[in-house]
Amino acid sequence: MVAKLQAEDDETQRSTPLVEIGQRFADRYMPEALLGRGGMGAVYRVRDLDLDEVVALKLLEVPDTTSDAIERFRREVRLARRVTHRNTARTYDLGEHRGFRFLTMEFVAGESLRELQSKRRIELGKILDIARQIAEGLAAAHAAQVVHRDLKPANVLVEPGGRAVITDFGIARGVQGSDATLQTHGTLGTPAYMAPEQLAGERVSAASDVYSLGLIVHELLTGELPFKRATTMETALARLHATPPDLSTSHDLEPGLAALVGLMLSREIAERPGAADVAVAIAEQQAELEALRASEGSLSSPTPIRRLALAVLPFLHRGSSATAYIGEALGDELIDLLAMTKGLRVSGSGATARYAERRDRDPRAIGRELGVEALVDGTVHVAGERVRISARLLDGETGFQRWSGRFEGALSDVFELQDKMGKRIAEALRMEVEQSVHRGDATPEAVEHYLRARQLARVWAFKGPDGAVARLQQCLALAPSFKPAMAAYADACLRAWFLPREPDEPDEPDYRAMAEAAVEAALGWAPELAETHLASARWSTQAGDYRGAAQSLQLALSIAPTYAAAHAYIGQLQVEGGRPREGLDHLELGLELDPSHLFCLPAIARYHALRDDLDSFDRVIARFYANEHRPTDVPVRTLELRVGAWKGERARIDAAAAELPKLLPPGSPLHEFHALLWLEEVAADALVARVERMLPTVPNPHFRGSMLQIACEAAMIHAYPELALRWLALAGEGPLADLDWLEHCAVLAPLRSEPLYRQNLATARARAEAIWWR
Repeated sequence: MVAKLQAEDDETQRSTPLVEIGQRFADRYMPEALLGRGGMGAVYRVRDLDLDEVVALKLLEVPDTTSDAIERFRREVRLARRVTHRNTARTYDLGEHRGFRFLTMEFVAGESLRELQSKRRIELGKILDIARQIAEGLAAAHAAQVVHRDLKPANVLVEPGGRAVITDFGIARGVQGSDATLQTHGTLGTPAYMAPEQLAGERVSAASDVYSLGLIVHELLTGELPFKRATTMETALARLHATPPDLSTSHDLEPGLAALVGLMLSREIAERPGAADVAVAIAEQQAELEALRASEGSLSSPTPIRRLALAVLPFLHRGSSATAYIGEALGDELIDLLAMTKGLRVSGSGATARYAERRDRDPRAIGRELGVEALVDGTVHVAGERVRISARLLDGETGFQRWSGRFEGALSDVFELQDKMGKRIAEALRMEVEQSVHRGDATPEAVEHYLRARQLARVWAFKGPDGAVARLQQCLALAPSFKPAMAAYADACLRAWFLPREPDEPDEPDYRAMAEAAVEAALGWAPELAETHLASARWSTQAGDYRGAAQSLQLALSIAPTYAAAHAYIGQLQVEGGRPREGLDHLELGLELDPSHLFCLPAIARYHALRDDLDSFDRVIARFYANEHRPTDVPVRTLELRVGAWKGERARIDAAAAELPKLLPPGSPLHEFHALLWLEEVAADALVARVERMLPTVPNPHFRGSMLQIACEAAMIHAYPELALRWLALAGEGPLADLDWLEHCAVLAPLRSEPLYRQNLATARARAEAIWWR
């Protein structure tokens, strides 16, 4: 009887609406609106009263807690939480209320792609932008070894600002999951957007999601799915044997885009590109489309990108006839490198050969003769064993000089010199050409703010009323559509966020929020710029999304192969993440392309120090100090202090300790924190107090992790292994993926048998391996 009454009471509760608008739910959420209802339940917009944030709440309206539906729900949470990317909806928590399970996730204020399709035909530029973002979101999921399995237009939301977000990883399954034969809630996936292997009941992989994306892109481009038949199921089954039509002929689509869609829709799984490769290819298509529109005078974009026509004149030679070939070879090298840069149309050497012997080079006349807007001219002067190269960028219409540079090197290895100088000149030219191509209606005052911000960024002056962030804000206020400034602003906000708070600035701006908004804006408005994708990579590392960072860097280097900052950043990731030889090559290349990227040097030096090669360490550090224009010595002095502490070299410790106080602001918590490495004795409570005073001044998770690594070292140096493990665990809770430090830092040796150390090492290794997982 009691059981009967209890059952009736349960039934009464379940017959009462669980979620009522305006009535508190589960003691924490205030429902504001019903967003939609599906086979598994309903989705509401609710306010999280604990955090005062709007989130989406998905209620599973099946009370049987032992059913397949509940198991599917649990799996949704476990897998979806692995994926963190701006183009995937973040999953927060799983809860239970009155016998019903619910899920909270990021609220995306937008329409589904299905709704957008039903309202109007989406223009090509928007299709490519949405498709690229979906591909980037899938790449992040696949890096976390998660397959969506039900990608379709209804599961993609598009915000008014343009961000596309993949939702409902509800039937996602880990690539290495053990439930390979599990069927949940009927057929896994939606037949209209299933891959052939999925329809055939075979193993589903990341390539299946790529096929589904291919179907979505095909439908967006043509208005219908391929293999059109009388019913949805017949259309789906046709994929098992039919070949998709060539869109370049059937719908007059650009051949490169048509070929990409064809590869995505290949029945052969091995022929389909990875999601990251799809994103790169679509970004290239976007750049080409905008260049074409500019040449046709399209008004569809507020500041359309155009392809600048440029010619490289044969460099004039001064010196022995035996070295005359250097100028010709250098010109060919520049043509090849510049031709790979998006937004440029570069004339071949055959078109400019007739100017080789001409000394009276009027840039205006040559510009008219060649039909180009800009010219690269220069001289090669060989004297003894030295080669000096001067290069200029000239305006083909006015004849004015836009840029000039001088480069010098030894003649001993002329081929290496040609390669290095060619890349350095090409990168310098790329920056100037990019500014010219994208300048649009930017006023001289706006450009002045932009150029000043670039100078400030080189010396790490990002904060304050006259810092790079403020300068770029002024630039964008005057020229809101100046794309290079958008990308530079995103990068400046990120780097300002990375720096610790100063003692006299307790209420500094929320650089994290500014960075997030700026990166999102740059990705939406300037995806064709390499600088945008470097900023995106920096953002990804803060969330521990190293694979996302690597993908963004791949995009950056596909757009601009000579982009020095991207080489420097991916080099640092590789050295720390288990690929040191490749990383060192990228770091050295970054320095060759732009010698002002001096912070490549401490990354190289640390690699040598961790392997007890202090001679190489000292040589690299000497290269840093030899540069009179180095921005700040703080990171290098800190590294010298750490290395001295690792090795117990008192002279090295004392030398660094004498200089660091001169470089830090008075009262800086970092000063007393760094002192933990040079003081000969520190009590445990004093050690803890200094670390705890320092941490609140470091809001950036990546920099905070670096400080915790130093704290761990200090604890070991002063023989407090329990404190070292505590701070190592804290670092592991953040985005720590520094395998090189964990595996090679000498002071950590006594910890390597500890379970907590091994756990953090395994976590870092998994993160590092995810960077390169394909």
